Amino acid sequence: MKVTVGLPFYNNEKTLEIAIKSILNQTLLDWELILIDDGSADNSLIIAKKMADTDERIQLISDGQNKGLIYRLNQIIGIAQGNYIARMDADDIMLPERLEKQHAIFIGNAKIDIVATAAFTIDENDNPIGIRDTDEIILKSKKDIFKKSLLIHPSILVKRGWYKSNQYDKEYIRAEDFELWCRTFSHTTFYRITEPLLLYREGNVSIKNYTSSMKTLRMIYKKHSKGILSDVELERAVFKTHLKSLIYQFLGLFSLQYLLTSNRNNSLNSEQINYIKSTILKLKN
Repeated sequence: MKVTVGLPFYNNEKTLEIAIKSILNQTLLDWELILIDDGSADNSLIIAKKMADTDERIQLISDGQNKGLIYRLNQIIGIAQGNYIARMDADDIMLPERLEKQHAIFIGNAKIDIVATAAFTIDENDNPIGIRDTDEIILKSKKDIFKKSLLIHPSILVKRGWYKSNQYDKEYIRAEDFELWCRTFSHTTFYRITEPLLLYREGNVSIKNYTSSMKTLRMIYKKHSKGILSDVELERAVFKTHLKSLIYQFLGLFSLQYLLTSNRNNSLNSEQINYIKSTILKLKN
């Protein structure tokens, strides 16, 4: 089997069905989809069961417990049968050629371990927002990994053997991917397809969750920047996380948190906007 798609979900009844449909719509056909319920209290499990009944390639796992994303990601790695494992979130949408184009990169480049993609961003109501990560990955040293977000986590396709040797650390909640990139930098080859192959949903993350992610970032900086960042650079990086938390809390008073993350996006042209809208419409029908 070529690809395992791992999709953990928790209370995603509004977006889960279209996320699964986007996987069913892939041009690459040789895949399995592992759906893992993390103790949802809404109708997500009912939706997942309905979708699993439509295709024998879908495996649904539900133990009724809420163990968190990191536990579920490592669980998927442990049971995956595909040669490659694709990350996918329950509120995102794969574009049709995502898996085929990512898989092709591996076939032509044996040294690559992780293939990410660019993404179109959409809001909680499926409205197009922008485009992200359209530049190639150029890492001259480990210091570069601390300068900007390296990969869009749910866009990645990873060699199964690499994943089994490099799993997520449960201590780094809400930044487990960044910690993994830092920890494995010396023996990992990253690659990005600069074409958008994912509709990545952005919205107003709760203040609690955002603050938690900033706290985890500080942990990562302190652990993985030794000998990489100077004392001044480390202090500046840590200060920035505190500042972002304060700004986010202020914006949260007016439900404007999205403004802090919107600067990651470049603007869309009319053709791209129409493409995003038509893609979503087809999956909903």
